[in-house]
Amino acid sequence: MTRIIQIDGRKIKTAKDFYREIGRAVNGPDGYFGNNLDALADCLRGGFGTPADEPFEFDWQHSDLSRRHLRDEMRGRATFLDAVRNVFDDAGVPLHMR
Repeated sequence: MTRIIQIDGRKIKTAKDFYREIGRAVNGPDGYFGNNLDALADCLRGGFGTPADEPFEFDWQHSDLSRRHLRDEMRGRATFLDAVRNVFDDAGVPLHMR
């Protein structure tokens, strides 16, 4: 069975909010699951709260709201949301935007 980890996009207005929310979603209040893209990649590869013996994926609820808030992050390069998607893709972890 696949574990679904839900991220609440209503709580995400900045990149810092994203890391706080994904940490909470995986490891509970004040949980850690990266604080930059490199650390997120490390966490997605295992050992930081994700199940070691079963598949898992992320369900980013209210992602349209997050997208509006995050669209200005990382100006001049890929958007923050694009960068996050690339990290998930590279790690082979599904990220569903709802």
